[in-house]
Amino acid sequence: MSVSMSPEAIAARLREASRLADLRPERRLYAKLDMSPEGIRRRLELASELSELCRTLAAATAIPSETESP
Repeated sequence: MSVSMSPEAIAARLREASRLADLRPERRLYAKLDMSPEGIRRRLELASELSELCRTLAAATAIPSETESP
């Protein structure tokens, strides 16, 4: 699965997250997260990269079934 990093796709995800979340300024301070579009884009990219790394590592370290012969 690939996640689009286009400005339009990021803006759409931000609008959806905003619709679902309580983003009042007093609540946002408790999270201590950079909620700027750039900060969110960086976190989305990092999550996508980590997900891809996990899939790659899982495929590379797959343990053969016990019933398979070497």
